[in-house]
Amino acid sequence: MIFFFFNFNWLNWSMVMFNFGLNYYSNGLIIMMILIFTIIILNLNMVYLKNYCLMMNLMLMYFMYLVFNSMNFMLFYFMFESSLLLIFYMIMKWGYGEFRFNSSFYLMFYTLVFSLPLLYLMFNMLNLFNSLNFYILEMLNINYLNNFKFLYMIMSFLVKIPMYLIHGWLLKAHVEAYFFSSMILASVMLKLGSYGILRIMYMMKFMFSKFYLYLMMINMFGMLFLSIMCLCQLDLKLIVAISSIIHMGIMLMSMLLMMKLSLYGSYYMMISHGFISSGLFYLINLIYYQTNSRLIFINKGLINFMPSLMMLWFMMCFCNVGSPFSLNLVSEILLLMSLIYWFKYLFIILIIYCMLSFIYSMYLFSFVEHGKIFMNFKIYNCKMMNFLSLIMHLFPINLMFFNLMI
Repeated sequence: MIFFFFNFNWLNWSMVMFNFGLNYYSNGLIIMMILIFTIIILNLNMVYLKNYCLMMNLMLMYFMYLVFNSMNFMLFYFMFESSLLLIFYMIMKWGYGEFRFNSSFYLMFYTLVFSLPLLYLMFNMLNLFNSLNFYILEMLNINYLNNFKFLYMIMSFLVKIPMYLIHGWLLKAHVEAYFFSSMILASVMLKLGSYGILRIMYMMKFMFSKFYLYLMMINMFGMLFLSIMCLCQLDLKLIVAISSIIHMGIMLMSMLLMMKLSLYGSYYMMISHGFISSGLFYLINLIYYQTNSRLIFINKGLINFMPSLMMLWFMMCFCNVGSPFSLNLVSEILLLMSLIYWFKYLFIILIIYCMLSFIYSMYLFSFVEHGKIFMNFKIYNCKMMNFLSLIMHLFPINLMFFNLMI
């Protein structure tokens, strides 16, 4: 199946009907989204108001499916914002503590500040070009916006990737969200922003050529700073949330180059990061369910209690770092190749990034599995459904790796 991706332009539309169309880039993200929602639905027995939660998740999946398949900018915008409203409600309804209201409003206001001006800019485009169809706008190659309007347009998507400096809402949302909300946020919601910025890039190539250097510098600094920040965290969820921002940062840096190699790398990074970060959040929930804590110095020596689960923890952490037999390795090689091709002295910063990403993944793995047991927990190994869910996270990225090698 992967062979077909190399024979077509991924962003070309096909099977166009009623403002909907297919392209190979979004199809892979749709398959990932369906697999993640399948895992969530299999595990909804641990949630109160199970039927209500199932309905909300199915509605959210439908909205996200429409986002990836829509060819109309207005439809894309409304489905995008509707999915954010559902996530906002789900964090408030099923969040962990009293700070869930604070974090859900952070999510809402970060996105509203940039989303409402985007609606005005879309009406402006409709007035000028009499169409909001992606295919037509990409052919026109729009360059009419001034710098301020253009920045506001792309910021509405950059805040949802999220780019460094506008990432505060994600950390708060992940810490307070229930496990399925964290899985959706990490695996699918961040990819909606990435896919949106890709569509804008193909509509406004000239405008991006003026600003891409500044965006790359911000991401480069943020990537290194957040990697160091990972080593200072005590909350397991915060470490995984910050590593998500780092992976999205290097993906955005490479995507802004608009090279064929960087687009391949960004696609594979989206798929691999979606499965790995979702699996790590699921694992953290399994540990929290038994120890009632996400603090790293309380959850120590868990290999003594649940050795088979810790083997999957090991595999997730080393897929996160880009070890062999994971799709993350292929994606990082392609991303690093495109960045070094663009500017060869960038390899110094990228070496530091690779080293720090290995260190914080080792930190996450070794502190949880090994060390002196802090308390006498009554911990039991997990159910078969939990192992099935984790294997469903690991299989796609490893099978895609072998398919690419063949």
